[in-house]
Amino acid sequence: MIRYIFMFFILTPFFCGAAENGFNHPGVFVSLKQLQYVKDNLSREPWKSAYEKVLQDPLADKHYEPTPWSTVECGSSSNPNNGCTDEVRDAQAAYTQALLWRLSGETVYAENVRKILNAWANTLTGGHTNSNGPLQASWAATMFTRAAEIVKYTYTSWPQSEKNKVTKLFAEQYYPDISRMFSGSYACYNKNWHASAIEAMLNIAIFNKNTNWFNSAIEKWHSLVPSYIYLSSDGSRPKNASWCSRNDSQINAYWNNPKSYVDGLTQESCRDFEHTAYGLAAIINTAETARLQHIDLYQNKSSNAQMRIIKAMELHSAYQTAALSDKLCQNYDGYKLNTKGTFEVGFNQYSVRQGLDLPHTSEFLVSTRPTKGHFHYLWETLTHGLVGDRN
Repeated sequence: MIRYIFMFFILTPFFCGAAENGFNHPGVFVSLKQLQYVKDNLSREPWKSAYEKVLQDPLADKHYEPTPWSTVECGSSSNPNNGCTDEVRDAQAAYTQALLWRLSGETVYAENVRKILNAWANTLTGGHTNSNGPLQASWAATMFTRAAEIVKYTYTSWPQSEKNKVTKLFAEQYYPDISRMFSGSYACYNKNWHASAIEAMLNIAIFNKNTNWFNSAIEKWHSLVPSYIYLSSDGSRPKNASWCSRNDSQINAYWNNPKSYVDGLTQESCRDFEHTAYGLAAIINTAETARLQHIDLYQNKSSNAQMRIIKAMELHSAYQTAALSDKLCQNYDGYKLNTKGTFEVGFNQYSVRQGLDLPHTSEFLVSTRPTKGHFHYLWETLTHGLVGDRN
């Protein structure tokens, strides 16, 4: 598989932007053609309201000041919280302002991205520690890399020396911490962790132009998706990921005791829908970034990705719009129904681009637009809401 992906980069023509070392840039989550389409349609919905929501958010403050830490220490639920909130907020602000740079053309936003990235590149030397360290690194890196990729290839006033420091930051202060997710005690954590890690690893690989890291992230994604989203064709129990094996007596507890395994159920659905959203958003957004690099994960046959992702979005949207009310889990009758902030990217792919029918997801998104998001996914209505095929 790894050799095949490498050859795919070499032989396939690139459809937008300039190819460098096999990668398309800017090519992390959003393309320039896509952002130009949004910019051209800011007077229309859903982009008009989404843009106004972004501009009103503190993350869009033109006078934003970063708060870098030399070491970020994050325990469970960010306790202790030594730089955790500051780092994620700065990463989200960097991405937010990178989008505003492209949508408004105001250089103050690009300069703010540069300021935030430089602050962390010049300060963070001790990585991410304590129990939530790998997850924290994943969330921050996902947003930082999106911002850095946009500004690196569109803002000529960012000196190469500073870009080099950011490249080193991702390679030395993020990638090693994120990689810890797939070994030791972390290997069998809830899989939104691994989904977040894979997205961050892919983004770093593209920004740092590292083919081996890219291929590794793609390979992990192939294993993650069937182990996170269940289909009846899997049999009586869900599949295992290559880095974590649960036997038949352990699997129900690991999946938080569902009443039964149904199509689209995730490993965390019976935990709560918010953590489920963390996992599904990262899975979908990884596929979106891979698409910009000419890898079609959305329709990957080995993982049956299209069926799994569609079923997951439809199942969880149906519960949130009250289209379904049957008890899904053994442990409780109600659900923490909060996947708000995501599914726009997956809906745009499967419904708008491919023309497939996702009625529950459509109803859910109409009722929640425009959305903000959480941690490692943000402003999906603005960037992907009904944009179609604009790459």
